[in-house]
Amino acid sequence: MFVFMFMLASISQAQNSHMKFAGIPLDGTIGQFQKKLEAKGYVVNSAVSTILPVGTRAFKGTFMGKKASVAVYYDDRTKIVYGAKAYFDELTEERANQELDNVRDLLSQKYLDGIIREGDEKPNFYMFTENGNVYVYLRKDDTLLSYPYHYSLHLEYSDYENSQKHQGNVMDDL
Repeated sequence: MFVFMFMLASISQAQNSHMKFAGIPLDGTIGQFQKKLEAKGYVVNSAVSTILPVGTRAFKGTFMGKKASVAVYYDDRTKIVYGAKAYFDELTEERANQELDNVRDLLSQKYLDGIIREGDEKPNFYMFTENGNVYVYLRKDDTLLSYPYHYSLHLEYSDYENSQKHQGNVMDDL
């Protein structure tokens, strides 16, 4: 009986857990999530936040031990966070590809039961986990004047449960 109760509790806990970004569950309101990010040393990037679409807030901080920009996505109606992205700018093509391979290895170590699906065209991949997914990709911006540093690496985290709720709210508008 004890084993059955333990298994039931484990299953229930797994179904109620959320994908984490920077160790913080992608859940709660944007205000609550922001406080947790700020406690980890992130700061709001007000200049960027004002030009982003509604439901997105920008931050600066350290992610994976490196200086990064961060975007947090939340439902504009409910204010519930459903995703976040960290990105590293001003990389050479070689360095960006090295970082992409490094992130693939690290995610494979972290999510042992996760499934990696490689992208079809540009260098990218998805890591699918029990609670969400991580989409990792490179972006090239030829408009940057800092040749050869015009690549960026992006890691987009998405929580399954809250993303579905957000998508439901979007569908209600259609």
